[in-house]
Amino acid sequence: MMNLQNCTVCVMDTSASHINFDEKGQCNYCKKFIKKVNSKKKLYLENLIKRIKHTSKNSKYDCIVGLSGGIDSSYTLVKVVEMGLKPLAVHMDNGWNSELAQNNIENLVKSLNVDLCTNVIDWNEYKSMMNSFFESDVIDIELLMDNAMLSVNYEMAKKEKLQF
Repeated sequence: MMNLQNCTVCVMDTSASHINFDEKGQCNYCKKFIKKVNSKKKLYLENLIKRIKHTSKNSKYDCIVGLSGGIDSSYTLVKVVEMGLKPLAVHMDNGWNSELAQNNIENLVKSLNVDLCTNVIDWNEYKSMMNSFFESDVIDIELLMDNAMLSVNYEMAKKEKLQF
């Protein structure tokens, strides 16, 4: 009786011909596929960066990065700078910024030498809209901030004559 081993990534097992597994239990088919996908992702990213740099070669900035001060947007800003792009960091202040987020933003833009544009939302208007969402039982109350941030990012890209 054959002792079956399953791949830790896919459903294939030792009943497949020419299958073998590494020390982590990953099969050779998965490893080949992942390598191919990663190679395509890297090529796509390299081409995207070239295209962004080409279309913005006469601009002060070549991209907009929304910056909340949280881990995701902070990491994105760092990676964009590491890739050689010239970002404009855009922050939306909706009155809920934590001190940590504010410190992160300040430290990032200084250490990365990146310009920052902060948009302050009218607190009374925002509060009224939030209350309307609460009263309407809207589940995703972050929808307000997400849409406002997207709008501001597009406005800034248009102002800076960036293509999107």
